[in-house]
Amino acid sequence: MSDQQTPQEIGTRALAKALEYADKADRLANATFSSVKQNADHIAIYGGLATVYADVAKAAAAFTTDNV
Repeated sequence: MSDQQTPQEIGTRALAKALEYADKADRLANATFSSVKQNADHIAIYGGLATVYADVAKAAAAFTTDNV
């Protein structure tokens, strides 16, 4: 039995992380104006992490599709 993850597993985990970070950014962005201003750096970081994880999920999906 191998400990190596399949592209599907990698994509699933990456997509879950993308949603997690997008949700965190959304919660911070939908607060009061002063909170949004205060948390702008966190919103940008969470949004960036969501984008990176979404890209990993897309790459895993493409790898899976290309290697079927």
